[in-house]
Amino acid sequence: MQKKFIPFILFIMAFTGFLSTQILWDNFNSMAEQVDQDKQKHSVYEMIFQKLKVTTNRKTTIELGKDPSPIIVLNFWASWCIPCLKEFPSLVEFQEKYKGKVKVIGINGDTDGASESIRKIEAKYKLNFESVEDPSEVISSQFMIRTYPVSIIYHKGKVLYVNKRLHNFMDNEFTALIDKALKAN
Repeated sequence: MQKKFIPFILFIMAFTGFLSTQILWDNFNSMAEQVDQDKQKHSVYEMIFQKLKVTTNRKTTIELGKDPSPIIVLNFWASWCIPCLKEFPSLVEFQEKYKGKVKVIGINGDTDGASESIRKIEAKYKLNFESVEDPSEVISSQFMIRTYPVSIIYHKGKVLYVNKRLHNFMDNEFTALIDKALKAN
């Protein structure tokens, strides 16, 4: 009786092996496609960075491609975005830790009363970086930003890191990445 089941068991094992291989292959291809898409987005981010000229809420004009700061953080935020507000304390601490080595520029996506919203948030969270008003989402759309918060970190004009959710800027792994980039400067 047991010999009757051997072909069936072998078939099940072979079929399971085939399905597992197929799933692994599909996941590998999906991850490879994602890496390619990320590389394409990063090259777009880098092209925009080189050409982008912004004027902050404090009337400072910054040409990103000509800015001497080795690391520039573009932080896309809005006053109504709770995760944006939650990450500000670590972003302020990060800016303070790397003062003179890192430049943080906020890109504010508030559509109504952006100037007033920025002033209120700056006061409440003691922001130590300037922000750019983007009420028509001209800058955000160039960077294909659809949700907030998003942070794009550049090292000498090249994308170093992209984060598309609440981020702790004082995370040890993240600061180690920044330290390594600054040492390679």
